[in-house]
Amino acid sequence: MEVSWQSVAERFQKHRAAAIPPRWVIPPKKLEETQRSTTRPLDLLPRLLSHHELQITSLGAGALAQAIRTGAFSCLQVTEAFCHQAAVAQQLTNCLTEIFFTEAMDRARQLDDLLIANKGKPIGPLHGVPVSIKDHINVKGQHTTSGYVAYAEKSTPKDEDAPLVASLREAGAVLYCKTNNPQCMMVLETVNNIYGRTLNPWNTNLGAGGSSGGEGALLAQHGSPLGVGTDIGGSIRIPAAFNGLYSFKPSAKRVSSGGWELTLTGQESIHAVAGPLGHNVEDLDLFLQVVTDAKPWLREPLLKMPWQSQIAAMQGHKLTVGVMLWDEVVMPHPYITRVIKDVATKLDAAGHEVIPFKPFDHKRAWEEILLPLYFTDGGLDIKQTLFAGNEPIFPAAKRLLDDPIVQRRMVQEVWQFNKARDAYRVAYLRKWAETSKQTASGRPIDVLICPVAGLNGAPHDKMPWWGYAAQWNLLDYPCGVLPAGTVLQSDEYPKGYEPVNDLDRENMDLYDNKVYRDMPVAIQVVGPTHEDEKVLGAMSVINTVVKG
Repeated sequence: MEVSWQSVAERFQKHRAAAIPPRWVIPPKKLEETQRSTTRPLDLLPRLLSHHELQITSLGAGALAQAIRTGAFSCLQVTEAFCHQAAVAQQLTNCLTEIFFTEAMDRARQLDDLLIANKGKPIGPLHGVPVSIKDHINVKGQHTTSGYVAYAEKSTPKDEDAPLVASLREAGAVLYCKTNNPQCMMVLETVNNIYGRTLNPWNTNLGAGGSSGGEGALLAQHGSPLGVGTDIGGSIRIPAAFNGLYSFKPSAKRVSSGGWELTLTGQESIHAVAGPLGHNVEDLDLFLQVVTDAKPWLREPLLKMPWQSQIAAMQGHKLTVGVMLWDEVVMPHPYITRVIKDVATKLDAAGHEVIPFKPFDHKRAWEEILLPLYFTDGGLDIKQTLFAGNEPIFPAAKRLLDDPIVQRRMVQEVWQFNKARDAYRVAYLRKWAETSKQTASGRPIDVLICPVAGLNGAPHDKMPWWGYAAQWNLLDYPCGVLPAGTVLQSDEYPKGYEPVNDLDRENMDLYDNKVYRDMPVAIQVVGPTHEDEKVLGAMSVINTVVKG
């Protein structure tokens, strides 16, 4: 007998709902009333959690680890607070998939006992710190659906952790939930037929971003101090930007990517990477220190590059910064260009050298190299997986796969695209090096600041331009995101602005100041391949300037 996708979804949603302790379930009538009262769930949190819980969950990963080490909080207190806040976040925005709070609290008790037995010595730098994991990354004892009904229908609890998850556990992290990701992964909104749509906690009329949108929404509501996402075209950075968070996409082959379940596995022309979402730059650095200290290159064919943090060394360092206001494809919404200009002005006033950076063939790179390389099978793997689950496709995913550029390619064609990719990488690196001719220091720019996307939050079921993020996946440049402002009532397009193409017009048409007002605005910080530590160090310097 054929099982309907609706029955599979119902089974997984019931399992998830049952995992929330009854004492944390918001009564349906109260939940409906609170949700009707505002489109901004963030404002509801103080009504639904205790002051003590909010104190704990206001802290980032590093601060929590320190508080546990000094005895200010126990591992159990910290875990219980984040489990409760995650339960509330789930009910307000639908951001979780697997919930395993009972196992988490058992682990927290063990870690408290170990701290006593070891006379205050932690087992690792994340001792007692809760960490959330994106759904398609395997966690021992939990299901992995990856947003596909076909995966869910055949899913059984996993026998082992993905290597990255194992390294977090070894460092003392407490795992307690997995977070929602979209159908087909390659879209900017998190929605699937199993768990439904994740809402943006700043404004539920907007999506939380994708594909690590569950992480973005959870962290924005302080239901997690540190989350793990993945990125092949902006999937860590865009949810961070849309939700007012910090995040980092490392260079390929620096962080473990084993133990994932998703379509397009085996595609190597553009590498997917794992990376952190957090509440400050230092926590991103801590995550990367932990996962590379685990020496993942001994278990996977990764680069043997131990993490050498530059945050402390770069404090007081004067940066040379390139500024790219737009990519000459899609003009970002006016609040984005204003915030980038504001950041550039602040950097200049603080003694950093700031120069304009002109984009190089971004639209050609998208149309002639990047999009063809994402889907050399013409989207067949995704389509077959959807067919196997007999599930409908969502509008954003359909628009992506219906693009005429998405075609099945012959092997020789793929070779030619790879050659074009490598030639473009060489040309872009030369362009980067040539910035030395513009700078007073005579050296190339240290980093580039630019938009994360053409907008900071997309209406539901839209698939806006994502070239601002995907560009750096094509080049394999490490890049991070940091919040740098908010949308103001005065943010408007220049009078008489005429869109340069249909994509630009579409992005402009999505702008409604009333919808976006008071939303967070982020910037992206980019550096050349394998200069990950330098980029994070620069992010710390820039963040200090931005925050004043």
